[in-house]
Amino acid sequence: MKRLLLLLSLWSFAGAQEVQLEREVFNIAGELRCPVCRSESAADSNAETSIEFRDIIRERLQDGQSEAQILTYFQRTYGDWILLDPPRRGLYLWVWGLPVAAGVLGLGLLGYFLTRWRKNATAPVEASPEDLERVRRELGSS
Repeated sequence: MKRLLLLLSLWSFAGAQEVQLEREVFNIAGELRCPVCRSESAADSNAETSIEFRDIIRERLQDGQSEAQILTYFQRTYGDWILLDPPRRGLYLWVWGLPVAAGVLGLGLLGYFLTRWRKNATAPVEASPEDLERVRRELGSS
């Protein structure tokens, strides 16, 4: 009976470790782009390449490598584009900075034109004495 309980506890412990390993595999694969789909992560994709990525991640985790080491391996093998969140340096800095700069520029231009429009809309209209006399004549004759 003791052996049976020991065997069952070891079996459930191994199952818990397997669940933890799979969770780590999918967490790491979630940071990688599927090279076939390109719009999905390697965790979400069912493409053969993504399945191979998850197998490589599983093997490397079982060998004791950290998440950073595994991501570095994929980055060196496939380049920065394989990461769903590429590093913010070089060309990728433009990818992150250009939309922000365009937004700031757009808001600045919008503010400039709104201020200018408001100033022109509230400026008093100057009428010459001849124009005022003409209006009085035409209103009086009706």
